[in-house]
Amino acid sequence: MVISLLCSDVGRGHPFYLDGVRRALEGGGRGGLIAREATVFEVSRGTSLLAWRAVRWSYRIAGRGGPIGALYQRFRSEMDYDRDSAVLRILGRDLRSWAGDEGLLLVDHPAIVGALGGRPRVWYVHGEMVAPPEAIVRGAAGILVPTPKVADRFADGGVPRERIHITGICVENELLPIAQAALEERRRRLAAGGPLTLGFYSSGAEPGAHVASLAAGVAAAIRGGHAAIVVARRGGRLDRSVGSSRLDLGGKGPEIVRFSTRRELDQRTAEIFPRLDVVVSPPHERSNWAVGLGLPFLLVGPDFGPFAPRNRDLLLRAGVAIEIHTPTDAERLAEILGELQSRHLLERMCESGTGRPIDGFAQAARILVEEIEGRGDLTRGRTA
Repeated sequence: MVISLLCSDVGRGHPFYLDGVRRALEGGGRGGLIAREATVFEVSRGTSLLAWRAVRWSYRIAGRGGPIGALYQRFRSEMDYDRDSAVLRILGRDLRSWAGDEGLLLVDHPAIVGALGGRPRVWYVHGEMVAPPEAIVRGAAGILVPTPKVADRFADGGVPRERIHITGICVENELLPIAQAALEERRRRLAAGGPLTLGFYSSGAEPGAHVASLAAGVAAAIRGGHAAIVVARRGGRLDRSVGSSRLDLGGKGPEIVRFSTRRELDQRTAEIFPRLDVVVSPPHERSNWAVGLGLPFLLVGPDFGPFAPRNRDLLLRAGVAIEIHTPTDAERLAEILGELQSRHLLERMCESGTGRPIDGFAQAARILVEEIEGRGDLTRGRTA
């Protein structure tokens, strides 16, 4: 049996986890098991393609808030991916033909599971550390989740326990070889109490409120003597904001790391990661850095979508983050950092974000290999 990969290609979060499993398979010498891979946009035609484009457009709008975003979130929260519907039939028309019935098919979104309409051996990778109700889908033959708490959420939603497989936190494959050395250097810098290097990240939708807070935080950090690295989509809202003359920094400016593709984003992030002491970001898929890699987070808001508020709550309860509510708060970033340093809170946040399994992608690849080799029931390690 072989593995096929079908990607939603909507946003960064869902595709990020599928990318990570693929790279783990390749890195473990199992790339030859991947028979085919495609995105729903490459496979779909006609009305099905238009429907997926509408999903992508709605996702982007929802990520920026407002009444249309609220309407989309309501529609999404009421969507049942386990129940046959006209929407799922349209989305899945060409996907079912491409997928066929042979081999294991790994997907990154519950909508694809529902759209495939009972296709056997469909596995779903859910790498997020939280699971809102709309993420729960019961039609998958196997579901890969990062933690026991997420496993419990799926089980409570009606997924049989034997279908749920716990991998550990999914950290980028590129970061694993450098994670420990970066942590030790970060501990040293935080203990020294000197100027910090802050990484600024937006969500893919780049909501105006987030961009305003991030830009204000960049300016405040630099004026306070800290270094700022802004990771921004090339030509996007954040890039235009921090790269413009509107940031009056007395001749100084942030380091802007630009990207166009997910692959480029991961590569550029790996290059700068060892230098980061703190991340300023909304609470999205990079939350795994805070709880797994000992990287303190300053969380900007407001939260859009079902994942962000749950991620925020998780990070705050874990003691690895604090909140920066508004652009006005962000303008005080240097003062906030000074208080955190004087009270050694950044060091505590760093230590609170260590000691958890972070090889989720490698474990997901192992579980899939065992499944296609027919050894899953005998050799599976961490399960629900």
